[in-house]
Amino acid sequence: MRKYLAIVRGTYMIGMIYRLGFLFTIAGNVIYLGVAYYLWKSIFKNSETLRGLTFDQTFLYVGLGSAIFILLKTYTDWFMNSEIRDGSIAMYLVKPVDIGTYFLATSFGSLLMNITIVSIPTILLLLFVFKVKFIIGIGLLLFPISLLIAFFISFFLDYFVGLVCFYSESVWGLSTTKDIIVTLLSGGLIPLQFFPTALQNILHWLPFQAIYHTPLTMITQPDQSVDVFLQMIFIQLVWAVLLFMATRLFYIQAIKTVRVAGG
Repeated sequence: MRKYLAIVRGTYMIGMIYRLGFLFTIAGNVIYLGVAYYLWKSIFKNSETLRGLTFDQTFLYVGLGSAIFILLKTYTDWFMNSEIRDGSIAMYLVKPVDIGTYFLATSFGSLLMNITIVSIPTILLLLFVFKVKFIIGIGLLLFPISLLIAFFISFFLDYFVGLVCFYSESVWGLSTTKDIIVTLLSGGLIPLQFFPTALQNILHWLPFQAIYHTPLTMITQPDQSVDVFLQMIFIQLVWAVLLFMATRLFYIQAIKTVRVAGG
């Protein structure tokens, strides 16, 4: 366990070195928040609520959604594709580390870094610049738990796509398709409340909504019944376990195809 904690710390420290990238990320997020603010302001111009959401709740959902997207985007599939193509993936096979746990540790280090650099500034902007009001409720206490499970689900999806690289030389098409599906069906771009009711009923049982919609609902509508939140967390846990098992089984088969030449 200590070796993986060292990887988490190392990834965090390496990420902190490239401060210029953070400035561009924060600047881009500020622009996005400004555009989203005036867009949803015009949508709510003649209504106080839409689909059960107020303007503050919708903007908070969309604003935090952009920050959570940065948090949970692990890029594991791209890193694995690069290392499989150049053969450096073989180095992990001769070291006393598990490949999946190694990439999980690096992704968790990036998560902690992005919380420091992106999430905290975003929350401060929402509070003091856009004057968004947070509702107090039990959901706020469960939000960190839900966000952590969402991170595992997002990682396992990226890791699964990364394992496909053992069979394919390029991950671009599959990864792009995965990102589009997750972004659209998870509520990361538009709250699921704005989808047709029949489609919502289907999406609530899929793993995609467990990445964004569940934690965002807990922070934008935290005054709901605790039973509602517990059911949402249970669905998250089920998908996290299923995806973990799927990636482990897929890894056992995928690793058999490794072919590395050269020296």
